[in-house]
Amino acid sequence: MPDLFSRRLSGLCAAFACCATLPALAQSVPAIEQDVLPEPVITPAAPVAVPAPAPRPPEPPTEPPGAPVVRSATKPVRQVDGLGIVDLSSPAPEERHPEPLPEAPAIRLDAGFTFSTTSGGSTTRRYAGDGEVEYRYTRTEIAGALRFNREYVRVAGGGSSVDGDEYDGNVAWRTWLSDNPFYGFISPRSRYNRYGYFRSSQSLRIGLGRRWEPQPGNSYTLEAGPGLRWARQQNGDNVTEGLYTLSAKVDLAVSESLGFKFSVVDERSTRENYRTLATSLRSRLTERVWIKLEYAFRRAFPFDAAPSSAETSLDAGLTYRF
Repeated sequence: MPDLFSRRLSGLCAAFACCATLPALAQSVPAIEQDVLPEPVITPAAPVAVPAPAPRPPEPPTEPPGAPVVRSATKPVRQVDGLGIVDLSSPAPEERHPEPLPEAPAIRLDAGFTFSTTSGGSTTRRYAGDGEVEYRYTRTEIAGALRFNREYVRVAGGGSSVDGDEYDGNVAWRTWLSDNPFYGFISPRSRYNRYGYFRSSQSLRIGLGRRWEPQPGNSYTLEAGPGLRWARQQNGDNVTEGLYTLSAKVDLAVSESLGFKFSVVDERSTRENYRTLATSLRSRLTERVWIKLEYAFRRAFPFDAAPSSAETSLDAGLTYRF
């Protein structure tokens, strides 16, 4: 027993001695260097914008039966989460344009008539009339004007005789080449005067014009250009000569029931200068019928003759307009 106890005691002492020598042994062993990886830094991710769903397109209006259908020539597009995706697999439908509607033409007519009579040692009856017509379509205008004057004189106890016979007519074709106020025109004119310097005269005029229309119903027109005249004198001789013409016209709607018009035409050649000036005032009686009061001055200046014919007239009558 004493030997067994002594052996266990010596074993415990030896164990305590080993434990005491372990720190010294650890210091004597060189340290082993190890590579240490840096700890990764995690950065918070930026917020991702999620597109809002695209609004649904409005429903197309229901077209009446027979209405022209207009389709776009682009490929069909599908909306997926706010993004447009073009479907290249399906062909694009053909584009069909509706037929343009033609512009409605505008027609204006102004016709007047005057009659007067006087009685004394002789009886005089005078018939006079004038008319204007305009036809407008898109950029084209066709306008015509006619004026005539005939006077009969009857001496007491005698028969009737024509004392005066005169007419003046012209047609003008105007065309606008673009959306500006300038235009080109061509205008034939025919005149007859039983006692004028030229018994009859036909002319063809071409040129340029400009029109101002500050508001509906009001217009200002100016025209100028050269021309050619074929005329017959009182003695029967025929004359062919060049000429140039200058004309101006003012047409104003003073009110719904009152209109004012002024026009002047100056036609010059080497033999004759024929000038016409007319001013008229119209007052509405009914929707279509107006009272017209007109002052007109017409004068011819034959350069190879001393006297010059001139005429001044003041007429009142009725006109029909639409």
